[in-house]
Amino acid sequence: MKRGLLLLVLSVLVGFTLQAQGQYNLGSHWMVIKGTSNLHDWQSNVTQVRGYGQMTSEPNLLKEIKSLYVEIPVKGIKSEKGSIMDGKTYDALKSGSYPQITYKLTKVTGLSAKGGGSFSVGTLGDLTIAGTTKQVDLWVSAKVDNYGSVSFSGSKKLKMTDFGIKPPTALLGSLTTGDEVEISFSVTLIKQ
Repeated sequence: MKRGLLLLVLSVLVGFTLQAQGQYNLGSHWMVIKGTSNLHDWQSNVTQVRGYGQMTSEPNLLKEIKSLYVEIPVKGIKSEKGSIMDGKTYDALKSGSYPQITYKLTKVTGLSAKGGGSFSVGTLGDLTIAGTTKQVDLWVSAKVDNYGSVSFSGSKKLKMTDFGIKPPTALLGSLTTGDEVEISFSVTLIKQ
């Protein structure tokens, strides 16, 4: 009787450990913002990202995403064109008043397995840029490793004017940037 009870308790504890909801913090990240102008295409690298979330996972299995929050310091965005472009970016994003870009997950709209620990995830979330918040839909690829860490990757096209941002100009207005930008990313959240 004691042995049976002990086995039952152990199996419940092991099962709970393997599939418990956990806190995740951002580990590695790669993120770029790409756009166009009337002279050339441009790209800025996002050098700083903070984030955390709550998910339920097992090795190679993502069961549930309860929450996700990502924060990007505006002054951590660095252009390949140098400090003049960085200054234009910070001015356009109103970094003095709104030093962070944030994303907060509001709803998971789809979660389907693709095999081998890979998943397709549909989301709705609140994206705040330059003080304006818009709900954005986003489909991402997710990969869960043997340790339960979850990597998300994807891209999203946005219009600056949707967030009240006037596309930057330079050279007395002879250089104008396009309204649409594309954000591409890969972030890994590590189970704590």
